[in-house]
Amino acid sequence: MLEGYYIIENSGVVPAERRFKFKDLKAWGYDLHLGTIEGKRAYFVSGAGEKREGESYTVKGKEYRITETQQEIPPNARLLAKIVIERGQPYLVFWLEEEEQTFPLAKEDPRIILKRFWDTKKFKQLLKHVNSVGLTTDFYKDNVFTKSVPLPYEEYPPKVRRVLREVRDIHRDLTGFGRFVFQYYGEEDKMHNYRLWWLLPTIYLFDVEIANEVDKILGMLD
Repeated sequence: MLEGYYIIENSGVVPAERRFKFKDLKAWGYDLHLGTIEGKRAYFVSGAGEKREGESYTVKGKEYRITETQQEIPPNARLLAKIVIERGQPYLVFWLEEEEQTFPLAKEDPRIILKRFWDTKKFKQLLKHVNSVGLTTDFYKDNVFTKSVPLPYEEYPPKVRRVLREVRDIHRDLTGFGRFVFQYYGEEDKMHNYRLWWLLPTIYLFDVEIANEVDKILGMLD
């Protein structure tokens, strides 16, 4: 993509940490419990539907007991998550902050969670076109079926320009960071002929609403 492309870029520091809603945690495939770990009050998670209230179990030598499965983020608490890179591998770390106390919840491979989350929500464009996942995630979509010269922006049809406006809105209003590179080769047999590459902060793709918007944009020209 060395020539004939249109670029939308919002530079700056890649956000690594973010606050999330209860529906996001559920979409990732987890239940949130209040109970005890080794007899001490704690919040912790399990796979959705795997554990029940009143159940006790052991993980890595520690005894967990579930008092109550939560139906929302507890009052005066915040669900936070961040992406870290360790030994060349990305991890999603998430925890619950309650006033001055912090409850670690999990440290998982974000690629596994995203695949499960996007599959459950039927975000087919995200699943199909994701290329790599780290602090940022990039998507690559090649819909070029007729080789020709990329068109200049002035020749883009209204629908294509609308896609570019939607991308700008995502960067400006939701993620604050992103890079979108686009080549357009015209329309043939009512099919748009194009190629795109999109870089976004990974942590925002764990948000149900933002992931939905990105998925819709990736499919707007199909």
